[in-house]
Amino acid sequence: MRKEIPASSGGFTLVELMIVCAAITIVAVISIPNVIEARKSSNESTAIAALRTIASAQAMFREGDKDGDGLDYADNLADLGTYGLVDPPLASGTRNGYDFSIAAADGWTWSANADPAVRSKTGDRSFFIDETGVIRFNTSAPAGPADPEIGL
Repeated sequence: MRKEIPASSGGFTLVELMIVCAAITIVAVISIPNVIEARKSSNESTAIAALRTIASAQAMFREGDKDGDGLDYADNLADLGTYGLVDPPLASGTRNGYDFSIAAADGWTWSANADPAVRSKTGDRSFFIDETGVIRFNTSAPAGPADPEIGL
C-alpha cells in the first residue's frame, strides 16, 4: 500500500523564499553604508588617539634624552618605536587605515600627520599635530600646519 504525502509538508513556497530574499536585500542596502561610515569614523578616532600618543611619546623622548644627544625630538616614528614609546604598528607608519609620519624641523619643533590610506574609503579627514599638542584637520587634502583647529 502506498502512502500519500499531505499537501502542506512544512516546506517553503517559491514566493515565500523570494519575499525573504527581498527583505534581506533591503536590509543590506540600508545597513552597508552605515557600517562603512561607522568604520571610517572609528578609523578617524583611532588616528586622533594615535596622534595624541605620538605627542606624549615625543615629550618622553625629548625629556628623557632617549637617543643621548641632547634634548631633541625624534626624527621619525621608527625612533619612537625603537625606544618603546609607541607600539610596533604605529612605529611602522600605518595603523587602522591611516598613514602616519613625523617631520622634525629642528631639535625644538616637530609635527606629525595622519592621512587616510585610501581617502573616502578608510577615512575622510587628514589630521595634524605639532609640539603645541593641538590637533587640526583637513577634509580635502593631506593635513598640514595651515589647517583649521578643532577641539579634539
